[in-house]
Amino acid sequence: MEYYPDNVWICGDTYESLIWKDKTTPKPTQEELNIKWKELKKENMRQERNQLLKDCDFRVLPDYPDTNKEAWVLYRHNLRILPETWSEDNPEFPTKPE
Repeated sequence: MEYYPDNVWICGDTYESLIWKDKTTPKPTQEELNIKWKELKKENMRQERNQLLKDCDFRVLPDYPDTNKEAWVLYRHNLRILPETWSEDNPEFPTKPE
């Protein structure tokens, strides 16, 4: 719906079950939908990653008393580089320190 908000369609479990009712825009190909799906997954990953960064910002402030600061710095670094290293085949986020 995000990519085709003005179109009328009904979706099932497969591409073949996608009923495209819009007469002004042709039905996207399966390949086009797969590309959009990958884009959407990556955008969702970025949003989740951004929230995780916000949730632990305070832990790396110079005056925050944390004995595990180095682990948090590394965790945040791994979150920041996640969009470059993230794989759909292995969509794991870094493990949050204790």
